[in-house]
Amino acid sequence: MANKINAGYITTLISGSHSMMVKADETKHTPVENTPLPNRYECFWFDGVKPQKAVFQEQTIKLV
Repeated sequence: MANKINAGYITTLISGSHSMMVKADETKHTPVENTPLPNRYECFWFDGVKPQKAVFQEQTIKLV
């Protein structure tokens, strides 16, 4: 993804979804050689009045 996504940014799934706010970068590292895994982001959104959250890989979301 060309743009680095930061906490507070508004995103949506590339396939379509509610607008979601990024809470945190959830990048993890492998225990062997400390290799970074693909960037993952914890996102929050409202489904009607019910709050939802999930972690998405960077290549599945885009900035709004």
